[in-house]
Amino acid sequence: MKRVGIALLTIGIALTLCGCGGERQSVPEPDDADSSVVGNGQKVAGSMEEYIDQALSWQTTTDKERKVLEQAKQDGELSVSDYEQAWSDFKSCMVERGYPPFELANYNGIYDMPQLHFTGTQDEWERYKDDYDSCYFQISAIDAVYTMQVGNPNLYTDMYEAIADCLRREEAVPLDYTAEDLRRESGNDQGNGENPYEYFDPKDPVFRGCKVANGWSSAYADDEGVDLWHGDGGNRDNE
Repeated sequence: MKRVGIALLTIGIALTLCGCGGERQSVPEPDDADSSVVGNGQKVAGSMEEYIDQALSWQTTTDKERKVLEQAKQDGELSVSDYEQAWSDFKSCMVERGYPPFELANYNGIYDMPQLHFTGTQDEWERYKDDYDSCYFQISAIDAVYTMQVGNPNLYTDMYEAIADCLRREEAVPLDYTAEDLRRESGNDQGNGENPYEYFDPKDPVFRGCKVANGWSSAYADDEGVDLWHGDGGNRDNE
């Protein structure tokens, strides 16, 4: 399954609690590829239809999701409206568990949890992780298929190759920009305000959308965030 999910949020909260600045990010290595080889062309499936079949086979895929995915197979794609409805359902699920209404982060049309300003207790954080997992796994198959569809339509296994391809398709980088270029530049991103990327700013919405669509969630210390514990859930600037 594509998303790292709560593991990324755990890292993000740890950074928020320690007051660390810069970019909050975690870059998972591909499970089935040699991490020393970037951009080797391996693919997770032979086609989007085959990938949808994989999602249909996941144990966490709900009956509601299966109906949406079967329709996507017939239509040749998963609709924006079905994707947006899934994330709306996710927010409703969280609110039903006692959290205040909140706005999702939107990176060039790709949704993710916003940066969180954690003001609760350890028990509240543990409960949040359980609640997040319960709600997210109700939409995870739809999220995975849609973000693969728009962020990695060539179905690359390697995350860097998928993001580099996304950036080329979005015309954010030249056609000769490679996965190795991205890995090298991102390895120099220290989150200190300096821009190690040659062709774009790290906060560029296209870049962030390509990243989030491929399971690389990121946020910055000055991003708007939400307090789901002792606030009203509204977005506010990080102070």
